[in-house]
Amino acid sequence: MKKVEPIEFLKDRVYLGAYTHTPKDTETTVYFTVDDALPYNPFHLDFGPLNAGHLYRFAVALHEILAENEDKAVMFYSYPDPRYRANAACLLCCYMVLIQSWPPHLALAPIAQAEPPFMPFRDAGYSTADFILTIQDVVYGCWRAKEKGFLDLRHFNLDEYEQYEKVDQGDFNELPPHYIAFASPQQEDFLTPLDQAFNNVLDYFETHNVQLVVRLNSILYDARQFEQRGIKHIDMIFDDGTVPTMDMVKKFVGAAECIIEQGGKIAVHCKAGLGRTGCLIGAHLIYSYGFTAAECIAYMRFLRPGMVVGPQQHWLYLHQNEFRDWKRTMVVGDTPSYKLANLRPLVPIADQQCKLRAQLSALQDQIRRKEEQLGSLGASGVTHDSILPSTPPPKTPERSILGDMDHCNSILPAPTPGQPRKNSPSPAHRTGSVGISAIRPKRYISTSHDAVYNSDEEREGSIASARRVVSRQVSRQPSRSVSVSVCEDVEGSLIVTASHSPSRRPSHQQQMRSPSKQLDFDQENDMGKKSPLRVRSPSRRQASLRQVSGETGVRKVSRSKR
Repeated sequence: MKKVEPIEFLKDRVYLGAYTHTPKDTETTVYFTVDDALPYNPFHLDFGPLNAGHLYRFAVALHEILAENEDKAVMFYSYPDPRYRANAACLLCCYMVLIQSWPPHLALAPIAQAEPPFMPFRDAGYSTADFILTIQDVVYGCWRAKEKGFLDLRHFNLDEYEQYEKVDQGDFNELPPHYIAFASPQQEDFLTPLDQAFNNVLDYFETHNVQLVVRLNSILYDARQFEQRGIKHIDMIFDDGTVPTMDMVKKFVGAAECIIEQGGKIAVHCKAGLGRTGCLIGAHLIYSYGFTAAECIAYMRFLRPGMVVGPQQHWLYLHQNEFRDWKRTMVVGDTPSYKLANLRPLVPIADQQCKLRAQLSALQDQIRRKEEQLGSLGASGVTHDSILPSTPPPKTPERSILGDMDHCNSILPAPTPGQPRKNSPSPAHRTGSVGISAIRPKRYISTSHDAVYNSDEEREGSIASARRVVSRQVSRQPSRSVSVSVCEDVEGSLIVTASHSPSRRPSHQQQMRSPSKQLDFDQENDMGKKSPLRVRSPSRRQASLRQVSGETGVRKVSRSKR
């Protein structure tokens, strides 16, 4: 056999070699191998790559040897058999990428021109190996997973990994970030107690937030074992060694996306948890993270050896671009599927948009019909209020000032804010029984102070005019005895004072008034009072004073400009 030359990875520190015998340590070099300590467990003719547990143990051993031999070179070697050489080279390259954080091209550069070339890996099937994986595929698959943040050996649980990969302990492996691949649990009949492997699966899934189990093979256990623990269970059964339909893949990817949105994990199994399981998990990894088919298969085999078998490898390779395109052409639908445990499949974005447009159009049509219905009701004389409920909403009763409930005094209209308004007496009180003192003076007094008299004659004329107007108004009250006096205050305003004596007998309307009306209009309440009325003289710029409306009010003096 031709001698294999050592390959340098770190000058004077780390080398890769192959020897037919066990070399002895020297003063400058120490030798170690893992061929016997970390063997690959083949399914048939497959021989690698070594898994994550192997890499973890290799890294621990290498670090110990480097620490013990700081001034020596370390030669990591294997048997010269091509299969052992390929596993050793792949293990060291993956170590440089995952532990030392080398970029893939630098990790692969030392072995690029190796002689003889390194043997590629094959699948675990029994057929002819017509699809190969290279060391480069494995290195790039691990690197992509590391770059995406879901393959970090610093948080790798070696004991758990090595325990549950055993058949009698559950035969499952986690495939970060969201998957668990496992072999189908089995029950001889649904009434017998569960074995240790099945119990381990149930307990682990319940404590690690697994929310969905997907069965791809025939029924070998009761699905209620998972459902009783709050885990959804769906069947997507297809024949062993075959590939799923694209419609099935869309349903699976959509259901997985729904679980991932909820923060859960998805457990997938077929009979052995390798071929059919790898098809669906691989399709979703390509869809979500942009793996190539070779990188995806290599990554899954690095964590669970033997995944994806025979024609399934070609199926992933042929459809990898389509799966990646789904990220921009497909979307999780909005209609839950009963067959998917009320989860939702992937649907084309165009179909979803058409559905949304149809829903929007239906809603617009409904609004249009409502508007037309309201318009036709308005044209027929039916108002919008008439089609509303006739019963008014409950209202808390308001207490009036006088103590009556819901009392409304129609004689006192509500004034407009910011502008004074005169009260219009009700028809029942326009009989002449209301005297001057019954009218509230503030509604008839001018408050302007800009009156200017050009002479004493003008002032005397204004006083005489005011006296005549008031006397004429008082003369309309035959049952009253009223005296009128006019004087001028310090501001130059005219003050008209009227005093009267009460009538001996109130009129019929006064006898029938309510207490609220008597309070405002009964002259007996104003007996002996004097009501000063201020009448302003017009300025020189005013042609005349405006005349007061109403029959019983006090009129303002109107005269021509001198």
